[in-house]
Amino acid sequence: MKFSSPAFLRQWRRTALYVLFAIVAHSTFAQISQYPQNRQLYPRNQKTNKAAIPIAGTIEKSSGYTMLLLKKYRNNQLMYQLPILLFFRNNKASFKLTEEIKAELANYRFELYGVKGLSQTLLQSADQVVAGDAFIIQGQSNAVANLRGNWTPDNDANSAANAPNREFVRVYGSGSSSFSYSKEWFIGDGNVWFENNGNTGQWGMRMGSNLAGSMKIPVAIFNGADPGQPLQFFQRNDGSPESISTNYGRLLSRIKEAGFEKNIQAILWYQGESDVLGALSSTQLTTEQYKQSFLQLYSDWKQDFPGIKQIYLFQIRFGCGMASVNGALEIQEAQRQLDEERKDISIMSTGASIQLFDGGIINYCHFNFPNGYGSFGDWITELVKKDVYGVKNLPTSIYAPAPQKAAFSSVENLVADQLTLTLQDAASSYEALGDLTSEFRLEGGSFTITSVVINDNKVIIDFSRNPGTNNNPTGLSFIAHDNNSAPMLINNRGIGLLYFYNLPIGPLEGSTSAVCKDQYERLSLLGTQLKMKSKIKALISSPLDNDRFYFHAKNNKKGLKLELTNLPADYDVYLYDSRGKLIESSTKDGQTDETIVLDETKKKERYTIYISGKKGAFDANSCYTLKLNYKKENDDEDDDEDDDNNSSALIASEMEAGMQIQPIFRIYPNPVQDRVTITWPSQKAGTAEIRVIDLNGRQVKGQRLAVQNGTNLLQMQVGGLTPGVYLLQIQQDGQMVTRKLTITNR
Repeated sequence: MKFSSPAFLRQWRRTALYVLFAIVAHSTFAQISQYPQNRQLYPRNQKTNKAAIPIAGTIEKSSGYTMLLLKKYRNNQLMYQLPILLFFRNNKASFKLTEEIKAELANYRFELYGVKGLSQTLLQSADQVVAGDAFIIQGQSNAVANLRGNWTPDNDANSAANAPNREFVRVYGSGSSSFSYSKEWFIGDGNVWFENNGNTGQWGMRMGSNLAGSMKIPVAIFNGADPGQPLQFFQRNDGSPESISTNYGRLLSRIKEAGFEKNIQAILWYQGESDVLGALSSTQLTTEQYKQSFLQLYSDWKQDFPGIKQIYLFQIRFGCGMASVNGALEIQEAQRQLDEERKDISIMSTGASIQLFDGGIINYCHFNFPNGYGSFGDWITELVKKDVYGVKNLPTSIYAPAPQKAAFSSVENLVADQLTLTLQDAASSYEALGDLTSEFRLEGGSFTITSVVINDNKVIIDFSRNPGTNNNPTGLSFIAHDNNSAPMLINNRGIGLLYFYNLPIGPLEGSTSAVCKDQYERLSLLGTQLKMKSKIKALISSPLDNDRFYFHAKNNKKGLKLELTNLPADYDVYLYDSRGKLIESSTKDGQTDETIVLDETKKKERYTIYISGKKGAFDANSCYTLKLNYKKENDDEDDDEDDDNNSSALIASEMEAGMQIQPIFRIYPNPVQDRVTITWPSQKAGTAEIRVIDLNGRQVKGQRLAVQNGTNLLQMQVGGLTPGVYLLQIQQDGQMVTRKLTITNR
């Protein structure tokens, strides 16, 4: 029979009508409320390595079915058939059961039949169902990471050669900016734009395929990236976290819809180009601004995705229309510091890669799969295997090479002409791709680097002073370039050295001038604990450095004497109580000794000492001396040693939370639509300044108000500001506090 003949067409129409009638009849008789979708990935139980598959619904008595039959297949092989007897009440029978599948590289199929006599009618089917783990990819266009440039077999992230386990990389919907994705599961697609269903990005596909192959577990990718967006764009609206008008809310809602909000293993972040002054941004975030904004996002992730084990940062490259290398360094240094300061944040270099020429205003910005996104996927896979899956015996070279310290290694008549940079990983081997003399920069004057030699994990840098410079360099930077990977220092896995800014240079090792061994750099916002009657030497090593210590003045009647001496630069010292109230300060000009004296202290109080350089003053080579003692040194000791023990739990909890030392005050309502009210506990009458700052660091509103001694109720009109997340600061004399403020639509 010809396909175009009238008889064939009549038969085709009859068959189509029969199938349509059967589908309508089945949907009328059976209401199935829970059932897998095709290609669905369910979260696995970490202990059992299995996932629960709920199946539930109701059957009408008029269907004539006396029982249901559930058939379960693994890789198209029937595993078993489960009969489900129907017991009708009020002409309906409910059914509910839970199946299990193993998290493995195998596809399961479920078929649910209605049974009437000897006949079986298919009611519902789902194929390619799997169990596994889920990951979030977030950021801007290099997190979208769709196919760039020309399509070639090498540049195809979906090919069997590049993603042999693509079948087991799954995606629910897409990162659609209009929240208009299809509410279903897809096989991941590494090449498509973020608005397309199934998007993973190229390096996301490579990582997912790698993990599936090595861990034998299917992987789900939730890519929420949006091109060209600054860090502020990705922040949460605290008043409505799931609002689909925000990128954060769209991603959170999609993940909850898929049932994975408690089962995200890690978040991978590639963002920062749009926070550098240039073609993509009219503003420049400083290192500290980027860190603080990211930590707000980090805190929200921790709350909304409680299962995350690690967060990974890709350090950005110079390019993408950035105005200067220094602008890129602000963000690169922020990302490096986040890695150093947080155990659950890891960083990966992108330096040893070849950027694609995009043209236009951004020139070199994105990457092809070869020598770019494919490498990123390979490099980050090994970190995920170690952190998330606990794979042991991986080489230390899976981490990006990172600086440990820099010190002068040749000094004659106080004039240095060589320094040695020590890299953290002594077990790896390193090599130079090209001439590295243009990639390092000496800070604190004008210098010319004449040679760079690598010896094990030591980088030996020879240099000379340029005319007009009469001092030794104070810091070392590793600066970025665009286009090719070379010049670059790489380890034996081909991973490039992390970019860094103004690493302090220490004195000549073993010399008599090497008297400052600073052991007191703070590991948390509380700082380092000191005992009474202690004397230490510490270092202010850069304009951004400051030192913080805390102690308990256990005998309140003996007072307190704090002495800052042997100052190599103009340093100031401040004393705060546990609420963040400024108790006393000493801020003399020049290198004069600074002293703080109290006749009495509060009993069982925790005090904080804060030391900083005036107007950024520092000395990377010379220490100051800090002496902490009682004012009345000769009185009989009456110290209560239990005070330390009684406060240990509080200190531990504050350190764990990274608690800032600030006065207690409240802002409400928050979120706010129109007018915000501030409760301010002022210690004296005067004036206070209130500022609203956006997440790019710009002040968008300010107000000066009179305050009285005691609790004040202050108000500020903020209804005219664009809805979003801001920082609210209030300052009076030595007190300043900062809180996150969310402004919503009226």
